Amino acid sequence: MSKPQLRADQGWIFDNFLMLSENEDILHPGIMGTRLARGFMLEDLQAVYTKVTGRRSFPKAWQKRALSLQRIAESAEKQGRLVTARQLYHRAALCFGRAQHLIPIHGNEQKESSYRSLYQCYDKVINLSDGNMIKKSVEFAAGQSAYAVFHKAPGEGPKPTIIIIPGMDAIKEDVSNPYTSDYLSRGMNVCAIDGPGQGECNSNAVWLTENNYQIAASKIIDWLISRDDVDNERLGVMGMSMGSRWGVQVGAHDTRIKAVCGQMANVGTFDVIFEQAQPNFKRIFMYMTGYTNEDDFDEFMKRMDHLPDVAKSLKVPHLLVAGDMDELCSPDDIVTFRKNLGGASELWLYEGVFHPMGEVAGEIYPAMADWLLTTLNEGRSDNYERTIYIEDGTTLGNYEHG
Repeated sequence: MSKPQLRADQGWIFDNFLMLSENEDILHPGIMGTRLARGFMLEDLQAVYTKVTGRRSFPKAWQKRALSLQRIAESAEKQGRLVTARQLYHRAALCFGRAQHLIPIHGNEQKESSYRSLYQCYDKVINLSDGNMIKKSVEFAAGQSAYAVFHKAPGEGPKPTIIIIPGMDAIKEDVSNPYTSDYLSRGMNVCAIDGPGQGECNSNAVWLTENNYQIAASKIIDWLISRDDVDNERLGVMGMSMGSRWGVQVGAHDTRIKAVCGQMANVGTFDVIFEQAQPNFKRIFMYMTGYTNEDDFDEFMKRMDHLPDVAKSLKVPHLLVAGDMDELCSPDDIVTFRKNLGGASELWLYEGVFHPMGEVAGEIYPAMADWLLTTLNEGRSDNYERTIYIEDGTTLGNYEHG
């Protein structure tokens, strides 16, 4: 009996849902709030979604908006309006990042064009930052590098530093807003990374394997602790979505990490995300690993670490922030994962909230930054354990939390 069609090829499901909504919220409830919290402008989102009729039209719509913003940025730069130019280059970079996202095909010219423009625009953001941002490539294996953007916190001397791990094939440029960072405003450096299978690694054919994400992250940590502005004893990890899984692996692998936070939980089984959730997820992850044959990919996934087993080796405090309606990770998966954690543990579970958590983004992002700063400064007792269920109609502020 032949294997059924790859679920990722069932794009008509995606398209039909999009026709019922003005944006992606019908597929990912709350995603609009998350995009806004990460620095997207509402007018840019609206300009794209009014042009989208299906999955295939996304890259073109994002590319068109990005090119328009890039042209205005270049004009502002020529006129010496550098602050405005930097803001516009940042907006353009975010849009170019989205333009490449739904093309999980290595070497595709449209995808590569969007990548090139993304890096051109973001390099402008870095170059116009007065030296407060640095881009770095770090070799972690022969001929293979991971990539980072370092945002320096204000002030002199070594500072606590948060490594931000994007989700799935998300990109470093998308997860750390230089204008409204909750970490920078609290005196923490930020290091946003592209590990194997993400962003610049993808464009350079550096694919995800069973264990190379944590190896790459450790090499980035080597570089971080060589810097005078990084406090070697106060390093934390913040992982989003699939990054919440990699964050646990990095923290378990490298004892220099002193705290781990995960948001948009992905700590359950791969069966949920690849066989039950939105069809495109499996295709994207196959692209991240360099596999084109589904049977070979399925065998590869059997060799991936079982996260509850990895959790036993995580000895530092861990915070997980999730919704009880998360379509990629159930409350039962979270319970199983937390039972195996080897150190202090805290959970903020929101009633009625889905995976992107955009409905509560304005609340949780600063609160997670506070939790990480407090943990890095003061630590947590080994037997510390707290679970907070935030009921619909209430906020985290209604509850005692770490």
